[in-house]
Amino acid sequence: MADVQVRVAEGAAEVELVRALMREYGDYLAHLAEEPARSASICINGYESELAGLPAPYIAPGVLLLAWVKGKAAGCVALKPLQLKGTPPGGTTLELKRLWVRPGFRGLALGRRLMQAAIDAARASGATAVYLDTVPAAMPEANRLYKAMGFQPVERYNDNDVADIAFFRLML
Repeated sequence: MADVQVRVAEGAAEVELVRALMREYGDYLAHLAEEPARSASICINGYESELAGLPAPYIAPGVLLLAWVKGKAAGCVALKPLQLKGTPPGGTTLELKRLWVRPGFRGLALGRRLMQAAIDAARASGATAVYLDTVPAAMPEANRLYKAMGFQPVERYNDNDVADIAFFRLML
């Protein structure tokens, strides 16, 4: 689709668009917590502080990416630096966060495009791996995408205390 772009969010106005998209994502997660069938209680500790502090912590080698459809902000994804025990000196690992596509723009493969742009940005930064955590029962479509893009299950790498969480990594 020629009217679709995924690019780095630049400037205060685009960071504000990312903030709005991430707030929608947070609202979606809060709504999921109210649905017992989803078997997930998802609460993001410190989320409002994170939103207020944007673009941090998603600064180089991390990044904030925006998807645009016909000039309208349609989705986002972010990468942030991740310090893991055993990371070799000079090695960079990143964590993928906040993949979100607005409902009105679903069905255009924007999630895949955002993921591919994030992976490409991670490679360009010299990262050796991208990690993510997720709740498969709450977000089955996203989890299918992660697996389709080559992410593999790994042991817990953070202290996220959300129930039924799963951890994944893509080696670059």
